[in-house]
Amino acid sequence: MDRWIAVSRELYENGVTDFVRECFGLPAQSEIPQKRTPPIVLPDSPPEYPKAFSADEDDIDITGLVEETKETQGLGADVFEKNKTAVAEISVAGNGKSESGTGFIISEKGYLLTNDHVVFDDEVGVYFPKITMKLCGEQKRHKLEVLFSDKKTDVALCKFDAKEVGRFAAVKRIADYSSLCQGADCVVIGNAFAMGLAPFRGEVKYTKDDEGNLVHTAPSNPGDSGGPVFNRKGECIGINKSKTVKVNDRSADGLANATPMDTVEKLLEKWCKSNNIEL
Repeated sequence: MDRWIAVSRELYENGVTDFVRECFGLPAQSEIPQKRTPPIVLPDSPPEYPKAFSADEDDIDITGLVEETKETQGLGADVFEKNKTAVAEISVAGNGKSESGTGFIISEKGYLLTNDHVVFDDEVGVYFPKITMKLCGEQKRHKLEVLFSDKKTDVALCKFDAKEVGRFAAVKRIADYSSLCQGADCVVIGNAFAMGLAPFRGEVKYTKDDEGNLVHTAPSNPGDSGGPVFNRKGECIGINKSKTVKVNDRSADGLANATPMDTVEKLLEKWCKSNNIEL
């Protein structure tokens, strides 16, 4: 017991000494062979490391490594900026009254689509004698002529003198309307209350209801009739035409109707074929 007490005291005061190692049957520290560490040999010149990445290097191709996207302020702003020179404010006058609406250009040859009810005076049963359009950011108005119309689908094809108008664009129409899905985002450009062109957003409620309409939730107002309805790609998917007030004698909220673009395409094909017109 005295020996273990002595070992404990030695550990406490001096650590693992040769006396402690001897008590546990271990060789003294001086008897343990020491490992020799090989000397460090420095190279004649420092190693070459890869150069740090620099985007300014002319020989570096970063294509596909970095997604380059422009600054965006939202879907509505993007679609409007891309298509505002293809949409027109429409004004009609005659028989002691004047009204406004919207239309959009579909051809660089001067063809424009709108609603039939925008250019037709229901009270007297004739088209307004004075129909003009004004493009975004311009003051000058240009004459529009109604070429063909279809009252069932509420579509009218109009013509203007492209040489007089100057700089304008044409909207891109969706190639396959069947690819449009319920719930898809949509943007409408309209001329509500003749305040000027502006975008407003919604979603596709139905691609076609029982009456063949594209139903969406963009908040349409008087003057927005005839405006283009776009998908996220900026493709026109229909012509905005009316607001749903009641369904089965019950009040409806937030529903608007448009003529689907596949229906419009059939009309355009028929009108162009029967009148030898190329858009």
